[in-house]
Amino acid sequence: MTTLRAYSLVLLLLAAACTKVPEVGGVAAPVPSGEPIAFGVQEEVTKGQAPITTKAALAAQDFGVSAWYMPEGETFDVPGGTATPYIGNHRFGYVTPDLDGETTFPNAWQGVAAHGTAGAVTANPVMWPLDGTLTFFCYAPYRDGEDIVLEPAVTNAGIRSRLPGYLVGSPLICVTPSTTIANQADFLCAPPLLDQRRADDAGNPTIIPLDFSRHRMTQVEFWLAYKGTLQNDPSQTQTFEQARVSSIEIQNVVGSKYMYFTEMAPYITGNTWSETVSPADPANSTAALPKATYLLSSTTGGELKTGLDASLEDIEHGGAYRFINDTPAGRLYLLPQTLPADARLVVNYAILNLYAGTRVSEVVSWDLSSGQVTEWPEGKVVRYYIILNLPERGVVGVKTMIIPWEDAGVPYYEQELLY
Repeated sequence: MTTLRAYSLVLLLLAAACTKVPEVGGVAAPVPSGEPIAFGVQEEVTKGQAPITTKAALAAQDFGVSAWYMPEGETFDVPGGTATPYIGNHRFGYVTPDLDGETTFPNAWQGVAAHGTAGAVTANPVMWPLDGTLTFFCYAPYRDGEDIVLEPAVTNAGIRSRLPGYLVGSPLICVTPSTTIANQADFLCAPPLLDQRRADDAGNPTIIPLDFSRHRMTQVEFWLAYKGTLQNDPSQTQTFEQARVSSIEIQNVVGSKYMYFTEMAPYITGNTWSETVSPADPANSTAALPKATYLLSSTTGGELKTGLDASLEDIEHGGAYRFINDTPAGRLYLLPQTLPADARLVVNYAILNLYAGTRVSEVVSWDLSSGQVTEWPEGKVVRYYIILNLPERGVVGVKTMIIPWEDAGVPYYEQELLY
């Protein structure tokens, strides 16, 4: 990522509670006003993914904001303009002294100090410039690096040519889902907000709407059952057996990608994933997207959670598939992608005798790219239904479904915002 990060210093301007923004490249910086930048909470045009019903939920949904300043009479989307970085990856959230004691949402999102998911949230505002406009780039949830990294604008013409519709001057976002499954995030990215003013013609302060209405990741789920015969007379403890899954591994799938901001026509903006610019080596047009392996395993060293208990059900005798996942949220958030040819699913399971302990321990694998679904689409749930063949120690069948992410793409209004 060296090529793109060479310009990263320009993104690190600190404008929190500022009285002055420094010069950039010898150009005089805009003068901040006394009016804090704020994003609407109860604005009708603000869109999101699920209702916010508690202050704790609201405070947990901080997002990252970067903005570029344009002098009066100029617009951001004119190549070769005089856009000046104004704030870089500032944390925005909902300011309240008491997260649990308030049930309405009369305020707006603004710059906040770092905080936990519970407790008071204090302001760390960024002020509008006195004149000119700001263009905003926003994503959620807020991160200070690691799995979601904001990178500077692309200046290399060769790289830009491989980003169709790229909004010249806008940052890139490198998304690398954590291999620690519990740390994965439902990544959201709003289309860029071009040339926003501090106030309307009547002098009313601007409260900016956001559109976080699209999930940018793919959810991946695993549901398992078995085919075969076990000793399963509960009245005979010494012969009562169960099939249990101890781990699931997703091997060799794309593990890092760029999302970039687009403008396909004047003021028709959006976001898209890059398939041809690799975070491993952006300047090399033949560089492959980095791969990763994700392991679902029990936090206690035992079986994975399967709903009511740890045992799988016999699909041949009326049993149902069990949802297998041991993450706190119960979901994997992985990158949309065409599955690589070497992508594999590895399942570790055991036949457990409740009296004598483990009788059989097996590892079986399956070629993900040869299944019904060879692509993980953005904003969808890919659900794998897997039948383990106990007599043959293998996989007897895999059925895959693509289903809508809950409420994906549906706008909410009033206080129902963000995810």
